Amino acid sequence: MNAGEILRSALSEIRHHALRSALTLLGIILGTLSITIMTCFLDGIVKAVWEGFSDLGYDGVVQVYDREARDPREAALFARSKGLQPEDAEIIMSRRQEVVAVAAVLYQDLVARRADVERTVRVIGATPAYPIVRGRSLASGRFFNDLEERTFARVCVLGRRLAARLFGSEDAVGKVVTLGSRAFRVIGVGTQLGNKFVNDGEMIEEMEGLYVPLATLRKLYTGEEAPLTFLAVKARNEESLGTLKAEVTASLKVAHHGAEDFKVANIAEEMLRQRKQVRQILTNWKIVLGAIAGISLMVGGIGLLSVMLISIGERYYEIGLRKAIGATDPQIFVQFLAESAILALLGGLLGTGGGVAISKALSGFFTAGLPIHPGGVLLSIGIALALGIGYGVYPALIASRMEPVEALRSSA
Repeated sequence: MNAGEILRSALSEIRHHALRSALTLLGIILGTLSITIMTCFLDGIVKAVWEGFSDLGYDGVVQVYDREARDPREAALFARSKGLQPEDAEIIMSRRQEVVAVAAVLYQDLVARRADVERTVRVIGATPAYPIVRGRSLASGRFFNDLEERTFARVCVLGRRLAARLFGSEDAVGKVVTLGSRAFRVIGVGTQLGNKFVNDGEMIEEMEGLYVPLATLRKLYTGEEAPLTFLAVKARNEESLGTLKAEVTASLKVAHHGAEDFKVANIAEEMLRQRKQVRQILTNWKIVLGAIAGISLMVGGIGLLSVMLISIGERYYEIGLRKAIGATDPQIFVQFLAESAILALLGGLLGTGGGVAISKALSGFFTAGLPIHPGGVLLSIGIALALGIGYGVYPALIASRMEPVEALRSSA
């Protein structure tokens, strides 16, 4: 028997026992369907989680905050320092070895108005390096530049939610927003930060607030001696975070005349620990869901085994006749194994196709979508085919070892 004859015989058997074949296929279809959906679902969750972590803007970043004196001796020493100032960012950059960029940041709550809409928002006074350090991008427009920082320009970048509240669906770029009693021209609008899996308070405040040049905020609202809320320092690579922290500490001690009135928080290192924990949780999910899908496929495989055994019982005459006219044991074995494999492969294709269709239909309900990976599709089909071969070996062996006379007598 050639391959074409084996395929024709297998498809003919499936067609002539359509109901039985359909019930057999159901188990394989449900198993491969669940594996495909599980793979897409987990890939979507993983993508959303990592995008959420990226939106936090802490990858490779250490942040520097003011620190209060713990005793009178420290208080006297701290009196020699002005606290965190924009010049500190310049000093860190001038002495940099592991530093890519430094952003100086100052928070101030102000009332933002546009026409008859007003809201109390967080105004983030920042230097132009802020989007580089925190990984921020814009949906439209641009971020302010060094010239606008030096000239105290009254320009601002709106957070995504604030832009929607003040301007609705209207393009905010080029329009005017009033902060307190002063008008600012909108030059950009931020993107969505975070998602349902990673969404902290700081990201929400950024989306509901706005950015202005740090020098403008200090000159017009807080005073030019106001200490910074924090300095954010971006490392050249995540492996050098320890060296970066030591470098920043040494630079600031010199700038603050020996007063260590600051603390350096290695936020990036904490993010690495959190990522590791989340990765372990996601791995556990994959194991659990994979086990459930695997059990479903195994049940389908047992159904396939039962159907093949029933099929052999109904085909004693065919087996005996084939052997009587010269069919060898290996040929009979291959014929029945091929039937089992083709039946399982057909179920795998139908189940995988259904899983892809369902995943695409549900993709819009997930922030990061439900990505369809060829690897997951091939895995589902491959597992179904492997089950078809595995569960088909025993029935194929029984059929191939029958004696022609016994097979013909049993069918009489």
